Amino acid sequence: MLFARHALITLLLVAVIGACIAAWIIVGGRFDVSVAAQLPQPVHDLIHQTRVNAVRREARHLQAPPVDLEDESVLFPAVLGFQSMCIDCHHPPGGQPSELARSLNPKPADLSDAAGKRSLEELFWVTRNGIRMSAMPAWGTTRSDEELLAIAALLTRFPTLSAERYGELLESARAAGFSQDPNTWHEREDSLSKRMDSNWH
Repeated sequence: MLFARHALITLLLVAVIGACIAAWIIVGGRFDVSVAAQLPQPVHDLIHQTRVNAVRREARHLQAPPVDLEDESVLFPAVLGFQSMCIDCHHPPGGQPSELARSLNPKPADLSDAAGKRSLEELFWVTRNGIRMSAMPAWGTTRSDEELLAIAALLTRFPTLSAERYGELLESARAAGFSQDPNTWHEREDSLSKRMDSNWH
């Protein structure tokens, strides 16, 4: 009984001290919110792993319908979609980070490496819903699921896609007259939306 009482008092003291420290930091504005500030590596790693696990948990019930990246009507809009939506922060295979990407904290993922560690469903979920406090937007607010799914499928090819091949795809997409306008997705009779199910929502 005495031990339980001492343990309770100790926990209360720790809680009060913790609350005082938190108030000192928050009210006093003592947390460095500068993008130029670097978190200690253990804290950075902890946040990164939390983000990875959160995305994996959110995407665990998703089941991606098949995406045929051999079909130019799917592949070309995906390449142009990447150029329209992603290129400012994520460089394509063989490319270099943009000035904007180098100025962000945390740094945008190198998709030629990161995409190989994520499932198609996880890549789709992130593209659709974004990541808080990382500058990753929720593209699902302005783009269709079928467009985002095709882009996510394209990302799965990035680890093995050469800079030359990506350049060829981009040039071919433009030469074929494909548009970066998302409205053109809904004009295709073979839209991926026919194979999207309720798991995506």
